[in-house]
Amino acid sequence: MQEEQYTFENQRPDEDVIFVKKRHPWVLSRAGFIIIVLVIVLVVSIMIFGFSNVSSIVIILIIIFGVLHTGYLWFLYSNYLYILTNQRLIIIEQSNIFSRKLSESELDKIQNITVEVKGPIKTFLNFGNIKITTAGVDPIMILENVEDPYKLQQEIIKYSKNVSDSLRPYQNQNIIR
Repeated sequence: MQEEQYTFENQRPDEDVIFVKKRHPWVLSRAGFIIIVLVIVLVVSIMIFGFSNVSSIVIILIIIFGVLHTGYLWFLYSNYLYILTNQRLIIIEQSNIFSRKLSESELDKIQNITVEVKGPIKTFLNFGNIKITTAGVDPIMILENVEDPYKLQQEIIKYSKNVSDSLRPYQNQNIIR
């Protein structure tokens, strides 16, 4: 499941990207609901005022707001990333246009991984949250609204176990004294 040719800033020379994930597309549904409300406002405006100057201004404002808001939500969706490498887990949280938070944990610091899928929509569409407890400065990392969280949980466990095993080369050897 290697991501083809994916690199990122501050990637280590010997670090390979295992996967790059975004949140589930359902998080964009809010934009769809807002567009539906805007269309309803548009229809009511035309019914009340007819095709007049007022309805023309409302149409222009709705189109401008709809395009800007949808673009804003798409920007947040596109820049909210979860990256698993063979050495660490990186979460890039884009909370608004001018605010980005980057969290990372070495794979050997991962202590516990819990999956949480709540509600019928998340269960039906197979997405949820992955809560990762680490031995780092930020003890809890959450991958929010990821698609197929159980599969991702198993991949993270697999790679963190590989790293932990490679750090203990003498564990399975008999020591002769």
